Amino acid sequence: MFLYTTRWALITAVCISACAITGCIESTFNLASESRLPGGIAIPPGLTRADVSVTLDYIGISQAKFTLRDKTGKKLTTVTGKTKGNPVHLKTTPQGPDPRSRSYQLVA
Repeated sequence: MFLYTTRWALITAVCISACAITGCIESTFNLASESRLPGGIAIPPGLTRADVSVTLDYIGISQAKFTLRDKTGKKLTTVTGKTKGNPVHLKTTPQGPDPRSRSYQLVA
């Protein structure tokens, strides 16, 4: 019984450590097809912006990852960066940010 419990405790500890090292994805967003591509991402020759999609994954507190994929879902490139400062809200009211406003986060 002790060996069985120890084995599962070890497996759980390894899984938790792996998440702590690599980070957990907090949220994922698809960039609109009319959006500019983030710096560091270039469309491969022979493809257009309409042929690719970009996802933004927030990982942990201060990391972000952009992934460029083709129409079949094949990963073409990935760029990572760190978020800077607080989100910027474009539509504000005297009481603060409008909940319907869009917010933007600087990633460098």
